[in-house]
Order: sequence, then C-alpha cells, then structure tokens
Amino acid sequence: MHRKVVSLALAVALGIVACQPKEKEEKAAPAAKPTATPPAATERQADDGGEVIATYGGKRLTSDRVLKEISRLPAPSRAYLTAPDRKRQFVDNLILNDLLFTEGQKLGYDKDDDVDRQVNDLRRRLVVQRLVREFQKPPDITDEQAKAYYDDNPNLYSTTQIRASHILVKDEPAAKEILEQVKADPTKFADIAKDKSTDKTSGAKGGDLGMFGQGRMVPEFERAAFALKQGEISDVVKTQYGYHIIMVVERKEGERRPFDQVKEQIKATLRNKAIQDQQDKRYAELKQNANVKIDDMVLEKLQVPQGMAGSEAPMTGGH
Repeated sequence: MHRKVVSLALAVALGIVACQPKEKEEKAAPAAKPTATPPAATERQADDGGEVIATYGGKRLTSDRVLKEISRLPAPSRAYLTAPDRKRQFVDNLILNDLLFTEGQKLGYDKDDDVDRQVNDLRRRLVVQRLVREFQKPPDITDEQAKAYYDDNPNLYSTTQIRASHILVKDEPAAKEILEQVKADPTKFADIAKDKSTDKTSGAKGGDLGMFGQGRMVPEFERAAFALKQGEISDVVKTQYGYHIIMVVERKEGERRPFDQVKEQIKATLRNKAIQDQQDKRYAELKQNANVKIDDMVLEKLQVPQGMAGSEAPMTGGH
C-alpha cells in the first residue's frame, strides 16, 4: 500500500511540474569545498527568496518553489507530504521532472508539432472551462423566493409516493406525436415505451420506474409527476435528458413536510435551475450573435473515420 501511494505522489509531482513554465536558469555557484559545518544563512538564501533546498545542473530549488508546488496539491496529498521521507521524495520528483524536461529539450521534443498541438488543445480547454464557470456562478436565493416556490407547488415536499412510467425521446415533435397516441389509447403506453423510449432500462419494462418518493428525480420531472392523479398522463415534460411523457400508475398520499424542513432543499433546487437557465441563455446568445448555421445535408454526407488513434469528442461547456 505504501509503495502504491508513493507512486501516486510521484505521478502527482510530475504532473504538476509538467504544467509549469520552465524556471529561469541561474548561473551555477562555484563548487564549495567539503565542510563539516553547514553553510552560513546568507549562502543558503536564493536570489528569488527562500532557502536553497537543492542544486542541480546549474539551478537552485528553493523552499519557496517547493511550497508553491505543494500548495497546488489537494488537501489529502498535502497531508501525505508531512512525513519527512515523503517530503524528500516530492523534492526528488520535482528535480527529476525538471531534469527529464531539460533532456527532452535537448532532443527537440519541446518543439514537436504534436506537443504544440496538445498544449494548444489544453489551453483552449482551460479557457472554455474558465468561461463556463463564469456562466455557472450561483445566484443568491432568498427565504421569500423559497417560500413562494413552496406555496406554488403544493404537491411537492411531502411523504407521498407514486409509481410512474415514462417514455423519453430526444426531440419535442416526436414527443408530441407519442403524447397524442397514448392519450388516445393509454393501453398502448407500455408497448410504445418498449419501442421508442431512449431510456432503455425502463423502456424494457414498459417505461416502469417503480415506486418512488420525492427527491429522486430531476425537479422538472418530479413537479409534473407528483401533480398527476392516479391514471393520469402528463403533457410533454422537458428535462436535461430530453422530452418525457409520464403516466402515474399508483399513488399513495402522504403528509406535506413543513417549510422549515425543506427550505434549504428548495433553495438548492432554485439555484440549480437558475444556473442551468442562465447558462443556456448565454450559450444561445453566443450562437445567435455568431449567426451559427449548420447545413444538415452536408453534415449527413460527412463520413466519420473509424479507428483513429487519440481521437476525442469535441469540447463542450458541460451541457
């Protein structure tokens, strides 16, 4: 187990340093004669501050640099490095990684086209991630907003349980067509779910989701499902997964929980909905301002190459 954790620490150290810009090289200090006494404090100070922990290849590794790298680790990894032998290994890993990078430079790997491509891909990904985080800043939800939502949804936040079935499809026109079919003949619900639902797990059971209470499903689905009486079928319900048609097969009424018990849960629901809404709005604005147009006929003719090494899905904003 210890060896496994040590290997992990090595990988973490190498990964952190690999993402750092190359340290400015300093002139090597003249080699000192062996001495039995430690060097004076002034000799142990580096030009950029902090004490010199190690020297190698004309460079100095300072305590400030080591602390900077350690501070970027997750808390559990930092706690792991409190032991002297592990801290020494971390320093040794930093040095080894720098030596490996320098050796790679000598071979011209730092100018390799594939390395440049990966660096640029990483830069684009990090920029996108940072912007998406801006889009996802959570708003403040007041007690008054939470109470209004509680009052507007009397069927939620109770001990009521329902048994429901659903049909899930990706586009709204298909969902509306299916809704007409099942409302005309509810006995066809299970067969249509088996045939057309993109939720294959429940679809194989005729759309059956089993008996469940509140808090298990996404808010939009839950709000629609618990508003239904036994035997009723919902209109088309849109969630992050697609478009649903819901049918309540069984309903066991319970008692409504007091507002104070569910206030924080409601605030979390409203925050998540607001984040999703504002993110969708920003995405739509970006595409509208860029006048995005996709030629579906050309796209349909596009043949995707198979078996390409290193292929990845395009970056998304977490949508």
